[in-house]
Amino acid sequence: MAFGMFRSSHSPILVDFGNAAVKLLQVGLGEQPQVLAAATIEFTDTQRAAPLDERLAAVGAELPETLRAHGFRGNRVVVSPFAQHMLVQHMGVPATESARASSYCAMQVAITLGCDPAGLVVRTTSVTETVRDGQPRVETIVVAMSREDAMRYVDIFRKCRMQVVGMHGDIAADVHAYDHVNRRMEDAGVTTMYCDLGYGTTKVAIAHGAQLVFAKSVSIAGRSFDARLAECRRITLADARALRIAEGVRPARAAAPVPAAATPNAAAASADGGLAMLRAAEARLARDAQDPALATADDRRAGSPAPAMGRPLPARPAASVAVEVREVLEGLSDELGMCARYHAALFRDRRIDRVVFLGGEARDVGLCQALAASLRLPAKAGDPLARFLANGPAPTDLPEPEAAHPGWAAACGLASSPTDL
Repeated sequence: MAFGMFRSSHSPILVDFGNAAVKLLQVGLGEQPQVLAAATIEFTDTQRAAPLDERLAAVGAELPETLRAHGFRGNRVVVSPFAQHMLVQHMGVPATESARASSYCAMQVAITLGCDPAGLVVRTTSVTETVRDGQPRVETIVVAMSREDAMRYVDIFRKCRMQVVGMHGDIAADVHAYDHVNRRMEDAGVTTMYCDLGYGTTKVAIAHGAQLVFAKSVSIAGRSFDARLAECRRITLADARALRIAEGVRPARAAAPVPAAATPNAAAASADGGLAMLRAAEARLARDAQDPALATADDRRAGSPAPAMGRPLPARPAASVAVEVREVLEGLSDELGMCARYHAALFRDRRIDRVVFLGGEARDVGLCQALAASLRLPAKAGDPLARFLANGPAPTDLPEPEAAHPGWAAACGLASSPTDL
């Protein structure tokens, strides 16, 4: 792992800055990694609506005591910044400029933002060769961040006598959270869409095995649902969030489980990783069951599904706030559909095989069902933290240790992200 680049008796502390809370995690290394310490710094309703600078200041004030109280050890930190501090976009780099893609993309982003290229930190990921306007180009994922913003995170931890040794966006971290599932050569033939449903933004990643090939940050997220519900029912944003969590968002037509006799392979599919088969995907799943190229869709090294892939999506009770938030739900579904179509345009010979829902809002099973039904894809609510909890007792500070924790996906992914600062 990348942690081997440094000699230390302690693994790095993993810090994910989310719009609703900051999650801190430290895991032991080895063949059976486990959680050593975990903590959450929750933002109040007032702080959630405040500028990011105020939230950073609040975290900086609470951080020293949180680290001491929850038993974190060591002085190295890997950080996932606020999504709003990072620009994520696809760019077609001319083939003649591919050797210096980072500097080319930095210049293009600087022109768009009207800033000095030297004031940006830019990382690029080459995806595939394409042709645009008759010219050969290299499709490239560009992640850019203000150097000033990056130094704010460094300064926060420097005041705690800690060193930031890695900084990665949560989109890349979400994909890294499943590196252990996608480490075989044949896993490269499986295409997975990861949907990180957060409170402030929704992050979308599409990967071929462990290789990221599409990334996008969408502004429609949990707060969008709460704002719409608050407007319709004339209640506060906090009351709307509590109501939405209590009732949930469900599909207009609830997905029913596939009957045992629906296909000859129904029983085999259930044993083969338990993918949640939605009504809209029944026909496709029947074909996939006969396709050996998709035989690696789940982790079967030990004869059972990987814990990080989470659980099948169960049925949802009838109560729902879906009527009021229907327009928001349709908008988010459209955004995910456009992501899938963009991927299809880049890779005409590949289709998305499954969708994994992550993020704190993925706890709403009905919301995941509705989005999966719009995509017509088999879906699961991921739980990357389950991999670590399976090897040891959960820390007493971890919220609801017996429940799924899709909101900890980015923090888990930072554990296998490079420490390259």
